[in-house]
Amino acid sequence: MPPRPVRQLQVLDALRAAYERTGSTPELTALSRSLGISYSTLREHLRALEAKGKLLVESRGPGRSPRLTLLGVPFGVPLYGEIAAGLPIGTYPTPEGHLALRGRPDQFALRVIGDSMADRIENGDVVLLHRAEPYRPGEICAVRVGEDETTLKYLDWPPEDPHPRQYRLRPHNSAFPVVTVAAQDLHVEGVFRGLLRGDVVQDLIIEGSE
Repeated sequence: MPPRPVRQLQVLDALRAAYERTGSTPELTALSRSLGISYSTLREHLRALEAKGKLLVESRGPGRSPRLTLLGVPFGVPLYGEIAAGLPIGTYPTPEGHLALRGRPDQFALRVIGDSMADRIENGDVVLLHRAEPYRPGEICAVRVGEDETTLKYLDWPPEDPHPRQYRLRPHNSAFPVVTVAAQDLHVEGVFRGLLRGDVVQDLIIEGSE
């Protein structure tokens, strides 16, 4: 069994990873299961982390998982790695920094590589996305194709079919092909909400957030 400080660091890392991924901390039952420790042991580690000033544990009443607030988590919209506007590229596991923008926990940013969305979205732009499903066909979405490839495209499907078997990934640049993907092989990571271009991106990166 790892020493207590090591296990506490594992708990803290798991909480931070969940926050970066979803914008919230997980329920304690699920967290204890994922870490392979008992619920009572997890509570001990949380009390120790609270005493060290790493997080705040607030009761939400009997029978409910406490509210956990991570202390020292960078403010802003997390900027993950690159997403392809072209051929799909690998997924983005952890943020490379944060942008000094006021955003919701379900917002994130990605740096665009490629020209398939030009001249709407250019190579090197940073796109702002919302973790949600698209409301209608034709919205620009960051999608995961298969297990570990992501791309940025217009997402099309027949408007009369709310549960299509296939989706079309359509580029803005007509020099690139439209790709058809089976529904079971596609997952929407986020819906496009805006972009940043040029030197403003570097100006917004929070110093020390990487």
